[in-house]
Amino acid sequence: MIGLIPRWAWLGGKWPYFMQMALAVFVGSIWTLKALANTSKVSSTLSAISHVLSVSYLRSWHIYWHTQINHARNTLIFSTLCRLPGERLLRWGRRHTQVDIRPPKEVAPEKPVIYLVVSFALHYFGMLQPVRQQYANARKIAVVQPRCALEPLQKVGFYQSLSRMTGQRIEGIAADQPLVARQIARAVRQGYSVEMRVDSMPTETVRMVGSRLCGKAAMFPLSILEIAKRLEVDLVVLSVVREEDVFRTASHLRLAVPAQASGEALTEMACRIDGVIGALIARYPEQYTAWHAVAERWRLAREIEQALAAGGEYGAA
Repeated sequence: MIGLIPRWAWLGGKWPYFMQMALAVFVGSIWTLKALANTSKVSSTLSAISHVLSVSYLRSWHIYWHTQINHARNTLIFSTLCRLPGERLLRWGRRHTQVDIRPPKEVAPEKPVIYLVVSFALHYFGMLQPVRQQYANARKIAVVQPRCALEPLQKVGFYQSLSRMTGQRIEGIAADQPLVARQIARAVRQGYSVEMRVDSMPTETVRMVGSRLCGKAAMFPLSILEIAKRLEVDLVVLSVVREEDVFRTASHLRLAVPAQASGEALTEMACRIDGVIGALIARYPEQYTAWHAVAERWRLAREIEQALAAGGEYGAA
């Protein structure tokens, strides 16, 4: 696991809690100072923070600083968890995680779903709870991640370790590959629920639908809606936020995509999903880890609008 974690976090993960928090402030401050030295790299992030929260440019820097501290804190927590033996890790999970997900009474509890996770914390749904405490559709999870994040985890057997500890079956699927939709479909047919960070997935796909995110036109990946429609599985917006020393996992919206849904109906669903995501971002801005992706989704919408206004076609040479 040490290859996944920066040296400062691997060493700091051995320290007492109060020293870890002091280290998180120090590291987050260093990252912020580096950003100040090259503001072009974070300008879109700062603009997104300023717009969503209706704050000044100076205040957006203050919030950005806190996001960096929070990122350092999450890295230290991850470092601590990676060195705990299985039973102690499960005890940590029972003490520091709370999962509040209940399917409607009319839905079979073992039916797979697609969890659309909002990018808040380094914490996978239910990964630290024994399988006997899990709801049926959480016992087999396929986590969709960009290849650059997935391959190091697979190399060190991260998901296999979690599976052994919890009794769940947890696997990974690379998001940025041509056959990702086929792999997701195969996983669902095998009884896996799928978990993906819908707000920060790679945006190579040209199959998108218009939406509104945090008050601005944005693009939403159409393939997610089409997969849910074809496989007849519900979409569930999920968040994991830290409240004091507890990571709370909660569902906020559950959508079924009708077989006949198309055009305006899919756009309306994308807007509903992004409406929930935007509200969560505004509520927990300092824990949000994908401000850059918010700006990117706005940028894509602007490019498409400009191409259409010029009488062209998006993506055309």
